[in-house]
Amino acid sequence: MKAVLTKEEYKEFNIYVDFLKEKHDINIPHTVESNGDKFLIEILEDIDVNKLDNLLDIDDDLLYNATQTNAKGG
Repeated sequence: MKAVLTKEEYKEFNIYVDFLKEKHDINIPHTVESNGDKFLIEILEDIDVNKLDNLLDIDDDLLYNATQTNAKGG
């Protein structure tokens, strides 16, 4: 699966990838190519996107909490 993301979308993608690894021990093997302010992401394995969406829905405040932690420098 491939997608072109903006800088903000790429930041969110990384937050979700880290969350899935830390909380659910799920690795998302992927490559990233940057081209200016766009990022081409390729997920290298077949992944059940619906399952991942359900896991991410468990913590609706995930993105908010991560950005608040980053804003505080921690």
